[in-house]
Amino acid sequence: MSVRNLLDTAFAQLAAPGTRDGGLTVTALGSGAWKEFLLGPGAGPGRSGSWDEQLAVLWKRVVAECGEALRLADEHDIDWELLPHESRLVLALSGPDSVVVDVAAAALATQREQWELEQRFARIHRRLPSGLSGLVPADVGALRSGLLDEHDFRTSTYAVERDRAVRWLRALTSTAAYLAAAHMVPAPLALDVVTTAPLDEPTRAALRLPAPWSLITHDAVPLRAAQADDDELAALVEAGMCVGPEPVILGGLLAAQPDGRLDTTSGFLLISCLDAAGIRCQVLQPAAYGDHAGGRVLYGYAAQLAFARWTPPPVLPDPGPRPTSRSTLGRIATSEAGQAGGFHGIRVLDFTPPPEEPPEERPAPAGSRGPLAFGTWRRAHWKPGVRIGIRDGDGRLIGPVYKDGAVEGLTFGRERRFFPRARIRPDLPLAPTTAVYKLSNSGAPQGR
Repeated sequence: MSVRNLLDTAFAQLAAPGTRDGGLTVTALGSGAWKEFLLGPGAGPGRSGSWDEQLAVLWKRVVAECGEALRLADEHDIDWELLPHESRLVLALSGPDSVVVDVAAAALATQREQWELEQRFARIHRRLPSGLSGLVPADVGALRSGLLDEHDFRTSTYAVERDRAVRWLRALTSTAAYLAAAHMVPAPLALDVVTTAPLDEPTRAALRLPAPWSLITHDAVPLRAAQADDDELAALVEAGMCVGPEPVILGGLLAAQPDGRLDTTSGFLLISCLDAAGIRCQVLQPAAYGDHAGGRVLYGYAAQLAFARWTPPPVLPDPGPRPTSRSTLGRIATSEAGQAGGFHGIRVLDFTPPPEEPPEERPAPAGSRGPLAFGTWRRAHWKPGVRIGIRDGDGRLIGPVYKDGAVEGLTFGRERRFFPRARIRPDLPLAPTTAVYKLSNSGAPQGR
């Protein structure tokens, strides 16, 4: 399925509870709703139907990093760096002796062995759950290998112009996805990571990614949650947000500059939906960084990659003399290390889920108006400057963190910390950036 057809199908679904009128529930691409979600207000199509100049910059980089640029130089005396990447598609080249080189097929071919291995592992491990919930790290191979099919590796004549941009995007994103360090967000945090409140500018400036390319995956989160305002998000949380045929977000692909800083040339969101035949399709779709819905999701991913703690991939048991045989892959798929992502090198977000039972209602302090109540939801957010106690070699706090005697740099330091969504009192605002004040006159109502 082409990117255009996928998006046309995805954004033509019926409205769901909590979805704003005029949002993503449109019947045609002409309204530009999907472009606004992905690229921001006022975004228009490029010459190839997408972000051709920005993607060309990343395409130039991917072909070099996968090793195909070196092969072009060795075998065909073609200098990849001198081609006009920023002005047109570079999908095929005419080399010496009229040899035509399909660059897209050649770039994908560098990852074919890994793709075939992940497909084999996925068939042995399990089929993806229909609702894309309860995913485990070992499912990442099925998600990533599902971006391609056998036809993508074949050379193309590029005779049909409208197919060129689609092939370009699939070759770019899929090759980069296999070059990427893979990460998985545990299911309880998927919604919070996707709907994280906008980052402040100092936090954006401090973003440093752990690898040149990073792939982040998680359980399905409906697109309507990513574009919801605070009240809509609270309503969706209360409704349970069951995933059906509507479009969902399963993760993203992010690039870093050589010094580790976030490369905002373009990011990519892993979007999935059911097509007209009821078959689930997925694509890594270009998205701009910014304050629109898709851009906020990308920044939320970047913050997790930059500031959160990730557990390293577990070590697999000795595969023996036939590491890719069906019996060996079966042993790995059922092993604890294999389930935890060791086969795919998955890093998992370090997260301890809270108790499932809600906290009991606490008695009100003396002189208050009544018992404390839990009202709506405050969305997840990053908070800068949180005091973190400094510990000695045995893990004990060296000194106080907040009380008298607390000394910054000696007894405590400061870090950015992620706070998942939390139930708050109904008289407090949902947005974490909204200041809350208490008037000095105890008889006056509280203000915001």
